[in-house]
Amino acid sequence: MKRFLFLSLLLPLLAPALPAQSLLWKIEGKELSAPSYLFGTIHALCREEVVLSDAVIAAVDTCAQVALELDLDDPALIVEMGHISFMPNDSTLRDLFSEEDFTRLDTWLRDSVGMALEPMKQMRPMFLFGVLIGKVLGCKPTSYEEIFMAMAARQGKELIGIETPAEQLDAFSSIPMKKQADMVLEMVDHMDSTRVEFRRLAALYAAGDLEGLRAFVENSTVEYGRYDAALLRDRNHRWIPRMTRQLRRMSTFFAVGAGHLPGKDGLITLLREKGYRVTPVR
Repeated sequence: MKRFLFLSLLLPLLAPALPAQSLLWKIEGKELSAPSYLFGTIHALCREEVVLSDAVIAAVDTCAQVALELDLDDPALIVEMGHISFMPNDSTLRDLFSEEDFTRLDTWLRDSVGMALEPMKQMRPMFLFGVLIGKVLGCKPTSYEEIFMAMAARQGKELIGIETPAEQLDAFSSIPMKKQADMVLEMVDHMDSTRVEFRRLAALYAAGDLEGLRAFVENSTVEYGRYDAALLRDRNHRWIPRMTRQLRRMSTFFAVGAGHLPGKDGLITLLREKGYRVTPVR
């Protein structure tokens, strides 16, 4: 079941469920001149499955700027991501995989993706997920983040990031690289069942069923708890002052992984503790 930790990287939802189920939340009060919005995303889907409700479109339209986890239209992003994608201290994937597993993974990648592992051997294992996700989905993946970035560009709105690539890498680095490597092998070895499970996850997300999503990941027996602090709690607490600073400046549409919304350390609760009124939009 280790492979389901990969799914939790896309949509971690082990935090306690919210009383009201919704992916879109309105932020009001505390002398804000206009409401802002918070939307929970899933980071990879087939294009036809990315559906924006009228309420989400209206929320983007009415806000003055769009905020994602990362500033995806920053010209320096690709360069910075390139720098941090490499393993430290001249280590390679050969240090994480046995020779047999390295060869097996290389063969699978050549046959299934048309790429060899050797040229990618200096990449951190987590960056291999970008290669594998298309095979899991059975399509060329896209994301809500790409859609919101395009909407902001068409409307001439500023796009900002809540955190830097280095901060995001630090969070995901809480998962040891050997564990990341094991996750990659688990995905390859159990691709058919991983596809089935991801379809279930995507269906729950499409229904806006936060409780169902939470239960799904929780029942997958993933050893998620040990990484919850770095991937969710600490990031949420670090984001809150940045988010409140932005929504005081201007109305902002925030779009982040749905797992960041619920729970006592979730963004909804933390915003409410700051005195804001945060209500579901259906």
